[in-house]
Amino acid sequence: MRDAAEAAVAIPLRYAQRGIGMAQAALGGARACVELRHYPANDARDPASGTQFYYHAHGSRRRPADEHGHFHVFAPRPDTPSAMPAPDDTGTLPSGFVHVAALSLDAHGRPIRWFTTNRWVTGEAWADAASLIAMLPGLRPRARGRLAPVADWLDAMLRLYARPLATLIRRRDAVIARRAARTDRAAVFEDRTLDVVTECAVDLPADLQRLHGTGRL
Repeated sequence: MRDAAEAAVAIPLRYAQRGIGMAQAALGGARACVELRHYPANDARDPASGTQFYYHAHGSRRRPADEHGHFHVFAPRPDTPSAMPAPDDTGTLPSGFVHVAALSLDAHGRPIRWFTTNRWVTGEAWADAASLIAMLPGLRPRARGRLAPVADWLDAMLRLYARPLATLIRRRDAVIARRAARTDRAAVFEDRTLDVVTECAVDLPADLQRLHGTGRL
């Protein structure tokens, strides 16, 4: 946890010393963030763990006013190989992969929230909370070249917030279950009015102070 906390601070600091925020760094050299475009274009994949991520931006009823964009993090479904094909032309991932969580950044690159999404948002293969939480320790965001430090920072954030993420994922399943009790599960998964299922605010300086004082987030 100490290593994760140090990386979560040190990597943005190194970018800041060059006048770059994490949101800008996540674009990998692109001059502007084009809505729905993936950064990097074909997503970043770790062949060993199967972890995949990208950064992008788009509108949502639940999007905070100060959000610049967000990372989506995926893991391979447990019964599928870890070698990941690229998204299709619509940006949708094949259904052999599960969405773990998304992390929003503001325009300065400060993390502002973690959130989970409904199944239709990414076209994922749905995994229940127990299965998904069991995957968290094995996630390893990795990238080559100029995005390598961004991947390392995202890796640190996943490790640092593992406990809050587990809570968020359990709450996600509870929301889906409540809605499914009134209709059917398939309809809930395709409900276009439900994109963000659960979310929690991130205040990295305050969270690190809490971690220092209590040993946990």
